[in-house]
Amino acid sequence: ILFLDDLQWADELSLQLITALVADMEINHFLFIASYRDNEIHNTPSLVAFLEELKRKDITTTDINVGCISRRDVSELISDTINLPQHLTKSFSDIIYKKTGGNALFVTQFLQSLWDEELLVYSLECNVWEWDEGASDAKEILDDVGVLMAKKIRQLSIGCQHAIKLLACMGSKCSESILKLFIHEGEANQQDWQNTKKRKTNYDSNDRFSMLDFTVDEGLIKKEGQNYMFAHDQIQHAAYLLIPEDERGQLHKHIGHLILKHSPDNRVDDVLFLVTDQLNRGTSFIVLEEERVELAMLNLRAGEKAMSLSTVLISVSYLKAGIDVLPEGHWGKHYDLSLRLYSLYAEAECCTGHFQEVGHAAGVVIKQAKSFENKLRAYATLIKALAAQNKLQDAMHIGFGVLTRLGVQCTPSPPDNTVMMKDIMEIKMLLTKTTDAEILTFREMEDENKMTAMKFLHMLVVYAYLRKQQSLPSLIVQMLQL
Repeated sequence: ILFLDDLQWADELSLQLITALVADMEINHFLFIASYRDNEIHNTPSLVAFLEELKRKDITTTDINVGCISRRDVSELISDTINLPQHLTKSFSDIIYKKTGGNALFVTQFLQSLWDEELLVYSLECNVWEWDEGASDAKEILDDVGVLMAKKIRQLSIGCQHAIKLLACMGSKCSESILKLFIHEGEANQQDWQNTKKRKTNYDSNDRFSMLDFTVDEGLIKKEGQNYMFAHDQIQHAAYLLIPEDERGQLHKHIGHLILKHSPDNRVDDVLFLVTDQLNRGTSFIVLEEERVELAMLNLRAGEKAMSLSTVLISVSYLKAGIDVLPEGHWGKHYDLSLRLYSLYAEAECCTGHFQEVGHAAGVVIKQAKSFENKLRAYATLIKALAAQNKLQDAMHIGFGVLTRLGVQCTPSPPDNTVMMKDIMEIKMLLTKTTDAEILTFREMEDENKMTAMKFLHMLVVYAYLRKQQSLPSLIVQMLQL
C-alpha cells in the first residue's frame, strides 16, 4: 500500500512515475491511495493530466469525497474530548457545529481558542469540564483558516512568533540542530518571554527550546525524532504570511548564510540544497559581486548533485538560478564557472525536452568559449537535442564538422566503394592475425582527441543507422582505425 498526501503539490516527474506504477499490469497486490484538495487542482495542470491519464488507461479508481464532519460526529468528538456523556454536551456541541460548519480543523482550533480564553476550563472542585455557553455562542470565528491561524500565532510571545516564522521559512520541517542556530541568534529579540500568560510560563526561560515546546503543546508544531514540523500546511502558510513581504528575502538570506557559516567544509554537501534554496529566495538582497559568484557556485554544486540523483527538473532550477545570479561580464571574470553552468544547464534541459533552451545555452557556450575543446560538451548536447527532435541530418552535419576539427577525415557524402573495400580488407587481415588474448592486451586509448572523436563517432553511427545512410560503413571503419 502506497499512500501520498497533498498530491496537488507533486511535480510532473513524480506523477509520471506513479502512472507507470499503477498502470503496470505485472505488479500485483499493489494499492495506491492519494489525497488532494479538489479546490486547488485548477492550479496544477499536471495533476489534472495525471487523473485524465488514469481514466484513459481504464485503471480502476475509487473517488472518495471527504467533506466536513456531521453534527453527530462533532457531538461524539466533544463528548470524547471532555469526557462527558453526549446528552450533557449536546448544547455545547451544537454551538461548535454551528460556528464551524463541521470543518475538522476549525472544530479543534475553536475548542483550543475557548480554552485559551478560559471559556472552557477544568474545574478542580467539581472534577469536570465546564464552559461558558453564552460567551461561546457569542464568540466570532473567522471563516478563513489562514486568518484563523495567523490570529492564533499573533497571540504567542515574540519569541514563539520568531521561532515559528523561521520554521515557516525553512519549509514544512526542520532539524533541531538547525533551529538551535536560529533561536540562539534571536535570543536578543525575546525580551518579552517573561511577560507571557501565567499558564505559558511553566517552561524554563533559560531553555532556548522552551518556546518550541510550547508551540508543540499548542498543537501548532509536531516533533518527530530530531525534526520539528508544522501540524498543518495552513499553519505554515499563515506563519509565513505574517512576515512582511519586503523582509522575507532578507530573512531567507540570513538563514542561508547562518547555516553555511556553521557548517564544516566537509558537511556543506549535507545541507547544500537547503542553503542554496534559502539564498536563492533572498537573491534580491544579494548585491555584492563576490556574494553573487558564491551563490552561483552553490547553485552549480546543487545542480550537479541533483543530476547525479536523476532529479533533472530540480537540477534545471538550480542551474538556471546560478546563471541568473551571475554578475555582468562574468564570461571574462568568471570564465570556468560560466562555462560549467551553461554547459550543464544545456544538458539538463536536453533531458527535460526543452530543446529551445538547449539551443540557446549551447549557442552561448559556442560563442563565448575560448577554445574549441571547451565547446565540445555543448556541441555534443546540441547534437543529441537535434537527434531527439528527429533532425538527424542537422545533427550529423554538426557532428561531421566537429570530427573534421578533431582531425578525423570523414564526410557525410557516400564513400568510394574501392577505397572502402580496401580499408575493410586491411582491418579484416589485421584482426585475423590477432587472437582474442592479444586484443585484451592492447593498451587503452590515451589520446584525448581520439577519445573525444570516438564519442562523436559513436553518436553518428547510431544516427546513420537510423537514417539508413551510406556513410555508416565509413564511420565504423574510422572507429576501428582509431
